[in-house]
Amino acid sequence: MPIYTYRAVLEPREKRRCEMCANPFEIVQRMADDALTACPKCGGIIERVIQAPNLNGAGKVKAPSEGQLARSGFTQYKKKGKGYYEKSFGTGPSTLHP
Repeated sequence: MPIYTYRAVLEPREKRRCEMCANPFEIVQRMADDALTACPKCGGIIERVIQAPNLNGAGKVKAPSEGQLARSGFTQYKKKGKGYYEKSFGTGPSTLHP
């Protein structure tokens, strides 16, 4: 479920009503739920704040480097000829013949 951020809607010179809506706050809601219009604690008017989504890990995935693979204990083979593979790095046998 997504986390939505809300803030109090105040008229000029109006004071904040409670600790909850004194600053922007977050609430976990289903996407199908309607946006809240009143503070759950004091009933003051609030609005949903539109924010950019978190896209960590989205998009093109970068393959690990040969150094990272070697440090992790993997062995890599590269094709050198028809049916012949030679070890690039790692602790496995020096050649492979499938």
